[in-house]
Amino acid sequence: MSFLEKHPALRVRSKREGGVALMLSILLLIAVSGLALSTMQTVASDGTVAGFQNQEQMAFYAAEAGVADARMVVRNMGSRNEVPTYPADFPDQGTPVALATPGDYQTGQQPVYYADPAVAQPIAYIGEGKQCTEGCNMTLGGLKYNHTKWQIEVVGESPSGDQKRLEVVATRLLAVGY
Repeated sequence: MSFLEKHPALRVRSKREGGVALMLSILLLIAVSGLALSTMQTVASDGTVAGFQNQEQMAFYAAEAGVADARMVVRNMGSRNEVPTYPADFPDQGTPVALATPGDYQTGQQPVYYADPAVAQPIAYIGEGKQCTEGCNMTLGGLKYNHTKWQIEVVGESPSGDQKRLEVVATRLLAVGY
């Protein structure tokens, strides 16, 4: 005689437990599926946020390139009252400078920069720096030189249209009394 034949109560209990095990495994499967779906949603939203941050960063880098170009314009100016013309000396919104070739981006659009259209003079002389009085010789060829301050305002734009505006003050040595 087998063990289950000797104890019939155990045989009945094992049939009832078979249904409970099935229910528990279904509930566990539903819980794991819900967890997987929420993880997939989190990954998708993280990718979207990263894309937005990438576009903002691209616009910022375009604006930085504009500042570098504007500093070159300032270096090439001969006097304090010289003002660049737009777009001949520096690009305006109508003629932005592209930082790549159209083939580098899926849409064909690339990051650009241009002079800030919200201000009258995006590159302007704003004053003299403090005269150097101790420990420096700012004389060359009989002329005394001083740091001049120039305000530069540019806009960088990503292919998606995100914009970053940068305003910086650059310095340049010019002769005093020039």
